[in-house]
Amino acid sequence: MRIPLLQSAAAVAVVAVLAAGCGGSGGGGGSSPAGSAPANAQVVEIDVAQSGFAFVKTTATANAGTVELRSKNPQSVTHDISIKGNGVDKQGNQVSNGGVSTVTAGLKPGTYTFYCSVPGHEEAGMKGTLTVS
Repeated sequence: MRIPLLQSAAAVAVVAVLAAGCGGSGGGGGSSPAGSAPANAQVVEIDVAQSGFAFVKTTATANAGTVELRSKNPQSVTHDISIKGNGVDKQGNQVSNGGVSTVTAGLKPGTYTFYCSVPGHEEAGMKGTLTVS
């Protein structure tokens, strides 16, 4: 039995899409897709401001453990959410136009800096303090 070329190409495409969704963690700089925080992660929302180089807040709090910072970016300018301090240094995915950047890290009590890692953005004031207790 012969399968028309178009049907077999469509079948290959479906298999490729399904296979891409399978498998373990590929690293990704500690970030996870929006809405898929690890089951035990505390999610902290720190969105990008409507305009300028700023987040909507400059302070946030979390409990020690696995924390996912999530930042929706309404701007056409690319931004991300990243975190550093106390031995942690992780960058989220860069997004624009309503995309959501995420970064996940195991945090112990202390003070961390959340920021945008796009060159020049942190220096322009796009940062804040995350206090973990």
